[in-house]
Amino acid sequence: MRALLLKALVLSLLFTAAAAFSAPGEAADVNEHWRRPLETGGSVHAEDLYPEKCGLCHRDQYNDWKNALHSKSTGPGLLAQLHPLKDPQTAVSCYFCHAPLKTQNEELLGENASGEAVFLPNSSYDERLKLSGVNCAACHVRSSGVAGPPLSMPPARKQNIKAEHDSVQNVFFEEAEFCAACHQLDNGYELNGRILVNTYEEWKESEYAKNKITCQSCHMPGRRHLFRGVHDQEMVKGGLSFDLQSTDNPESVKATLKITNSGVGHFFPTYVTPLVVISGFLTDSKGNALKGTLMEAQIGRKVTLDLETELFDTRIPPFRSFEFNYEMKRVEKAGQLVLEVRVYPDEFYQRFFESALKKQDPDMKHKELREALRTTSESSYLLFRKVVELR
Repeated sequence: MRALLLKALVLSLLFTAAAAFSAPGEAADVNEHWRRPLETGGSVHAEDLYPEKCGLCHRDQYNDWKNALHSKSTGPGLLAQLHPLKDPQTAVSCYFCHAPLKTQNEELLGENASGEAVFLPNSSYDERLKLSGVNCAACHVRSSGVAGPPLSMPPARKQNIKAEHDSVQNVFFEEAEFCAACHQLDNGYELNGRILVNTYEEWKESEYAKNKITCQSCHMPGRRHLFRGVHDQEMVKGGLSFDLQSTDNPESVKATLKITNSGVGHFFPTYVTPLVVISGFLTDSKGNALKGTLMEAQIGRKVTLDLETELFDTRIPPFRSFEFNYEMKRVEKAGQLVLEVRVYPDEFYQRFFESALKKQDPDMKHKELREALRTTSESSYLLFRKVVELR
C-alpha cells in the first residue's frame, strides 16, 4: 500500500531543480517565483524564516495563517507516509507543494562524483521550518528579500514603515496564477483522462475568470491570510444556494432539493478528497427516524484508494445545480420529512488512514496515522437541514 495517496501528487523532478531568482528590486514573473525547491538566499538563516519571526511585525497575517490549513500542510497525515531518507524522490515530490522551501527538504537532487543524478543530504535542512508547512517564506521570501503585493495603505503610513529587510512588490500576488503553483498540477497524477488537481483551470473556464474575480477575492478577502475552503462551514454555505420543493398525500411523500453552485469559482468540491452527502428520511411526530425511509445521494469525485478507478463525478460546476429527488411511500406514523446535507472535507483521507491502520501497513508510521485519523474523523459538519411537516 506504499504511497497510494502520494501517487496523486508525484511530479516530474524536472520542476524541482534549483534555479536563480531575481534580486530584490528586479522584475520576476510568477513562474520564476515558484521554481522549486524555493531559494530564499544564502545569507538568510533558517531562524529568520520561522513564521513566529514574521509575526513580530505582521501580527494579523500570522494569526490568520497559524489557524489556516497552510500551516498544517506537513501534518501527521503526510508525515505518516514519508520516508525522506529511504525514498527521497517521493518526499521531494510531496514537498513540492507541502513544504516547498529548499531548507524544508531533508535531501535534494544533485550529482555524485561521476556526474550521475542522485539525492544528497541537504546541509541547510531545518526540521522546525519543515513542520511549519506552507509558511510565510514559502510565498514571500526570495533571494534574501521579501516579495509581496503592491502596498495598499495610504502614502502617509508608508513613510512610517522601516522594514528590516529588502522588499519588492509584484502584481502577480493578486492574480489567480499565483495560486496555480500548487492548485493546478498539470504534471500530476491523471485518472480517467483528467488530472486530480485542476482548480485553476476550472476557475479559468468560468465566469469568475472573465469577470476577474480571483482566488484571492474569496480565499483572502481584504488580504487576510485565512485560506478558508471546504473545511469552513460558513465559507461553503456562502457559496451554495438551496431550493426545496415538496408535496405529500396519503399515498406518498415527494421532495426535490436543488443545490446550486452560486458562489464557488470552481467545481464544488474541486478535489477528490471531500464528499458531500444528501439525506432524506421520514420521522414520527417525536423526530425518530422511520426504518426503510432513508434515501441518499452524494456530491463529489469519489475514487478508489488505489487511485485506479473513478467511482463517480457529480461535482457542481459554477452556476450549475445538483438535484436530489426524494420519493417514498407514505408509512404509518410518518409526521415529518427531514432533508440534510453533510460535508465530509476529508472523506478520502479518512478511508485511506483507516485502511492503512487496519492492514497494519509496515510502510506507514502508525502513531502519525492514528493522529491524522482523529483529525479527519472530526472534520465533518452539517451544512443544511430542513424539516417539512407532513399533512
